Amino acid sequence: MSIQSRFTGFCQEVKEGIIAGWAINIAAPKRHAIIFAFIDDYKVAEIKCDLVREDIQEKINFLRSDIGFEFTIPNEFRDNVPHRLLFRFQDGNILSMITLQQPVQKSGENVISMMKLEQPTQKIEALIFKLEKPEVKSLSCMDGWKNGAIHGWVLRQDNVTGKYTGKCQIMVTMDGRHLKTIEANQFRGDVASAVNADARCGFSVVVPRALRKRVRSVFRVFLMPEQIELQGSPYETTLIDDVLEQQLLVINNQLDLMFKEMSSLRKQFKRLISSSNFIITEYGAWAKKYYALLPKRVEKLHQALQLKDIQIDQSIISIICPVYQPEVGFFKTAVESVLKQTYQHWELILIDDGGKSAVIQKEIKRFVQQDSRIKSVTFKENKGISAATNAGIKKAIGQWIAFFDHDDVLVPQALEIMLLSAQLYQAQMVYSDEDKIDNHGAYIDPHFKPDFNYRYLLGLNYICHFVMVKTDAVKQIGMLRSKYDGAQDHDFLLRLTEVIPHDSIFHVPEVLYHWRKTEGSTAETVENKDYAVNAGISCVQDHLKRIKKPAIISSINGFTAYHVAWKKQPSDLVTIIIPFKDQVQTTKECVDRLLEYTNYQNYRIILVDNGSIESETLSFLDEYAHHHLIEVLPIHEEFNFSRLNNIATQQYASDYYLFLNNDVFVEDPNWLSILVNEAALSDDVGIVGAKLLYPDGRVQHGGVVVGPEVIGDHMNRGLERDEFGYACRSVLTQELTAVTAAMMLVKADLFHKLGGFNENHLKVAFNDVDLCLRVKMAGYKVVFSADCMAIHHESLSRGSDDRPEHEERFSYEKEYMNNSWGQKAIYACDPAYSPNFVVRPPLFYELSNPEKAEGAEH
Repeated sequence: MSIQSRFTGFCQEVKEGIIAGWAINIAAPKRHAIIFAFIDDYKVAEIKCDLVREDIQEKINFLRSDIGFEFTIPNEFRDNVPHRLLFRFQDGNILSMITLQQPVQKSGENVISMMKLEQPTQKIEALIFKLEKPEVKSLSCMDGWKNGAIHGWVLRQDNVTGKYTGKCQIMVTMDGRHLKTIEANQFRGDVASAVNADARCGFSVVVPRALRKRVRSVFRVFLMPEQIELQGSPYETTLIDDVLEQQLLVINNQLDLMFKEMSSLRKQFKRLISSSNFIITEYGAWAKKYYALLPKRVEKLHQALQLKDIQIDQSIISIICPVYQPEVGFFKTAVESVLKQTYQHWELILIDDGGKSAVIQKEIKRFVQQDSRIKSVTFKENKGISAATNAGIKKAIGQWIAFFDHDDVLVPQALEIMLLSAQLYQAQMVYSDEDKIDNHGAYIDPHFKPDFNYRYLLGLNYICHFVMVKTDAVKQIGMLRSKYDGAQDHDFLLRLTEVIPHDSIFHVPEVLYHWRKTEGSTAETVENKDYAVNAGISCVQDHLKRIKKPAIISSINGFTAYHVAWKKQPSDLVTIIIPFKDQVQTTKECVDRLLEYTNYQNYRIILVDNGSIESETLSFLDEYAHHHLIEVLPIHEEFNFSRLNNIATQQYASDYYLFLNNDVFVEDPNWLSILVNEAALSDDVGIVGAKLLYPDGRVQHGGVVVGPEVIGDHMNRGLERDEFGYACRSVLTQELTAVTAAMMLVKADLFHKLGGFNENHLKVAFNDVDLCLRVKMAGYKVVFSADCMAIHHESLSRGSDDRPEHEERFSYEKEYMNNSWGQKAIYACDPAYSPNFVVRPPLFYELSNPEKAEGAEH
């Protein structure tokens, strides 16, 4: 007998395998209802009811409209066999379905037609359905053999939506024998760009050296479980490394006959010959090579200090470690990792936070007796993480405070690298990269962080572990605050930014900390931790109040990542500059959307006509020239993006210039207010860029990574619009090294001070990257706004640089960038992008060789 449910709702439509309905949580109306889908008594999905259903809200007078859901029957149950479907609420009660007395049957499917809410004639608890097995359609390609692995990509077409999706299962055979079955989930931005599909579709299957023979081998790759062979399969190749070297050297000689910029490609080929890169799923193998190199990194730090004639300080580092009911084996490993430190001047303060574990208390006592540098504090009752940490800080005698969790692990060189880096760069606070360690001791999930990024820190505590701070700074801001427990470290870091100059916060780009990943730990999951989310919202909001920059803070999708909506309402003049030539339909849509979807009050549009000749375009210009917000500036000369924009800025004074491609279409009325607010946040913000999307909603531009290998490449390309990306970097506003001028807001006085775009050497490409680099070198920030989004029909206006007629000019511009910026640190190692990642697509998924990633010099 079912109990009285705290939920109510109905399924109202089943059509072509998609079930629509709604559900609400009566007991807690502010929370979305969760329902579970069962097919043949097996739970197949957990569904959050958060789709907008205003029709239902009106009928039941509920306080919110986002109560709907849709569920698509998975492909594995579309097998022309009857199945039984039902939905249950969290309390176990069944969600009823409303249907007609006699279901309407269509050929090849079971469809229960839509029934109006006020006229139900029958309620059923379960639906018996039978759907035909869909035809499998796919796109794929085997790219071949490179760097010890077979590479390629595959996409499967969804039979309901028609979209091509990645993460397919594939099977690889070698000479007729099974080699590996994996999920093709690597990031392929080139595929996403080419076919407007899921970027997570690539695969790289490493061939063990024992199987690499001098004779040719045949590889075949199949889409599973249907065993559909991929395009380009079978693939025959010789796997011996010296043959690969010979082939690349031949290509290298041929490249000598081409343009000068090919020298960079030759270096890339030679590097590929000498060693192979790793993909991020192979992080464990990469980490073993990396950790073996850390002693060399320590030596280089010592050498750097000697060159600068800096006397190595023997400061005491006080390591604060609250202890509350850890697994005893993990706790012993944690303490032993401190005892193994190569730097000896430390103290470890263990605070037993009322754990009442005789075993742990015994271990603490044993460690205290074993080493005089280990001290302890004991609470009779549990007081929480902040109170326990504060007790340790009060007992500390060191010149530095470091924070350590009771079951995590430090690498042996951690303290030495942190202290030497702090002394070399005169930092008051240092933080390192980190990874996770599972119960079997495997290293997984590396977190490679950017250099200090205040705007990113507002949205996420990306710093986390390992942190070391000058004791004087800790005393200045006071202790941790228990009211922020769950986000106490985020609050602590934000308060430190209020007293420590931001250029005294140094990022050590070395993985020095292993965060223990156990079931139920924060490292494992953040689910069911509303207290942490709410504490994070409060600490960010309170920080901004203290520095007099009020904002409304909200969680992004219930995670400990936060959206910042500034309350300020700036009124500075923004001049929107749009160069174009003909393409009247594109330009007209761009302008019409600006006029319709811009609620910012003080702006004007300058249409820079670069020699339009079509009659339709001239009529458009005559019509719009009389609009009070639009002016037309004719410049009839050879296309030079930099010069067109420079001339416009010279003729129109403004507070801000907004450079905009005519193939960028806005759709959010707040778009310009968001950009101006970010620019007005601080006097040292010089440029703000937007998040640009392909027409299908996937990311086209999420900021730019710079470096000699690519000069400028777009981050997060191919991700879904609201997908978090690596460390939430696709959805959070942050400081970057460059953004695209397809939609770029620049402070006018700074633009004029720096001489505008480089119109003499960078007429078309890389002028935006060059401007951003000059802005950064002048001491200003470049901000990427993840909240301002627009649709970009990439290169619709002037075509791609890959076309033969553009090659010579494009080659010269690449050479100019590398000659101008190649010796500068900001270009050689982008501070917003980890040196442990390869600076070329696929971004964030391919690891540089540890020997090449000179982290200590970052």
